[in-house]
Amino acid sequence: MALEQFSYRSLVVSSSEKFTKEICFLLRERRFKIDCVTNAGEARRSILEKTYDYVIVNAPLSDEFGSRLCLDASSRAGTLAVIFTSSDVYEDIMHKTITQGVFVVRKPSSQQTVMQAVSLLISAREKIRTIEKKAGKAENKLEEIRIVNKAKWFLIDNEDMSESDAHKYIEKQAMDAGITKKQVAQIIIDRYFSQKEKL
Repeated sequence: MALEQFSYRSLVVSSSEKFTKEICFLLRERRFKIDCVTNAGEARRSILEKTYDYVIVNAPLSDEFGSRLCLDASSRAGTLAVIFTSSDVYEDIMHKTITQGVFVVRKPSSQQTVMQAVSLLISAREKIRTIEKKAGKAENKLEEIRIVNKAKWFLIDNEDMSESDAHKYIEKQAMDAGITKKQVAQIIIDRYFSQKEKL
């Protein structure tokens, strides 16, 4: 699937107008939608209001260094954080954040280094997107099984069906009505609940 089909929402956090301008120029070339703030407080408010694929921090910030912000951002599902930091603290910041999935980039950085970092971020985000899709499908399947099993027990208890008969009944109803087994199961559950409420 071509990357051009995706658009990435990013939050750039930097007290330096020069850094913000340069990083935004590079990101817009790669179809990033960008919000920019100048400190960690504003960044945290933005993160509460919107979902970001990336939070990019140019450390240090005016109200905190920025590594804690990156850790907080990366703890959110689907969000990747990257921190640009000077060489003198690079190793320390990397050791504190790397196990939490924060990307650390040494400053000063060439345009080529930044673009390599962006490519790594895109690759990581797409891997997460694939995992999220698989997890969503598995969750939906488990939910369907749970609802169908509940409906089968209603049929077993109230219609004197075996488990096999109840399963076949739900499958046939779904096929005849052109709907999913989950939808049929929910209709059965609702029917028996409404009957109980009338008693």
